[in-house]
Amino acid sequence: SVGQFIQGDLFKNLFLFTSLLSLIIGTIVGLAQSKIKRLLAYSTISHIGFILLALAINSEQSIESFIFYILQYSITNLNAFLIILALGYCMKNSMTMRTNIEKNIEEKDIRFISEMKGLFLSNPLLSLGFTLCLLSMAGTPPLLGFFSKQMVLYSAIQSGYYFMSVVAILVSVISASYYLKIIKTLFSIEDHSNMKD
Repeated sequence: SVGQFIQGDLFKNLFLFTSLLSLIIGTIVGLAQSKIKRLLAYSTISHIGFILLALAINSEQSIESFIFYILQYSITNLNAFLIILALGYCMKNSMTMRTNIEKNIEEKDIRFISEMKGLFLSNPLLSLGFTLCLLSMAGTPPLLGFFSKQMVLYSAIQSGYYFMSVVAILVSVISASYYLKIIKTLFSIEDHSNMKD
């Protein structure tokens, strides 16, 4: 019985420590990224922090928030990656139509955030869909991402994990800045005169 308590306490502390590291590392390293997929990967590390926090709390409410968080984040992240692929495909097609010099044009894959500049003008629906995914990942109300983060934070506060709750809130605010950077690039007007290869 005592051994089970110590083992349970050990796992809880391990989950809390890993959650804290995931939240901080995922957010800080994500801020320095210029590649879109790498930024989303570090963003996922940050979201894993929320998932591990819900697991560490281990109450009925936190397990519900854990399941909801995993479901909504999986759907949102899958949508984001599919939209990136679709935007790259649309860019490739427009480039093919513009220059029919080469028959075997490399498949266009969006790698850098800067490549998304002005894509709203050519693909408004995909851009709006991508924007909604990013805002949901940032935890903007009234989107699903907000409610999943709210559920995890509420269960953390109810269980007395105030420090972890404050860290998670700060991390959410900081990570929102790199999501907004992508959205700003997406909706900015592309200046063709200053374009460089």
